This record gives sequence, structure tokens and C-alpha cells, in this order.
Amino acid sequence: MRKLSEVTATIVPISHLARPYARRQIRSAQNSLTVLTLVKHDESAGQIQVSDDGDAASAVWLSRGPIMIDARDFGRFVVVTMPEQLARQKNLKVYKFWEFDRLIPDERALLRAAIEAAGNSRRRLMYGGRRPALHPNATA
Repeated sequence: MRKLSEVTATIVPISHLARPYARRQIRSAQNSLTVLTLVKHDESAGQIQVSDDGDAASAVWLSRGPIMIDARDFGRFVVVTMPEQLARQKNLKVYKFWEFDRLIPDERALLRAAIEAAGNSRRRLMYGGRRPALHPNATA
């Protein structure tokens, strides 16, 4: 059996001098996330098929790994938090003009609730849970 002094003699001490390369910048995930109100068409254990306009022909499959789905029940509508890059790749729009006239009254109420939940989540991401600053001319 080797002695401890023989084993530790070859360990090179870590230099605390400046590195010859720059450190990788760590970005906040909050700035790269987006929250969307989408229409759910189908789902499986690992994926969900959604569209931003309700058309099954333009629906895309999203892996459940990089996304968060709001657990509240909005009928066929879902609120999804995902990386902005993924939303761009799948051609999903953040601000969609919904045609409320094509929906029945119950679906209109569910869609309004889903849009409101997405807006609240978007504000929470934007302000990090803090309240937005008041305009200088506003009164508290």
C-alpha cells in the first residue's frame, strides 16, 4: 500500500492567476422565455401537439422536456412557457389575434382566462415577481 505522501506529491496546486480565456457569461433564463396561449390538438406521454390558430394542419409537436404547461384547465386551450428560440423554430406567435366570433360562449370564457393567465405569467417573468415601477407622473 502506498503512503499518502507519495499519492499527494503529484497533485498540482490550482493557480489563482488570470485565465488565458474569458469566462463564459451566464445568462438569465427569464430573458429567453416566452409564454403562449395555444390550442391543444393531441398529446402523448412525451409530446403535445399545439397550434396558435386552432388549425390542425398547422399544428406542431412539442417535446414536454423544454416546456412548462400551466396545470389549470382551460378546455382545449393551454398556456405554455417555452424558450423564445423554440417558439420561433416552430413558428408560434406570442401575440395572436383570436377570432372570438368563431367560438361558442363557453370557449370564449376559457380563452379569455387562458390569455389572462399567459399575461400574468409573462409579467411575472418580465419583472421577476416584483411589481413594475410606476411612471414618474403616476400617483400611488
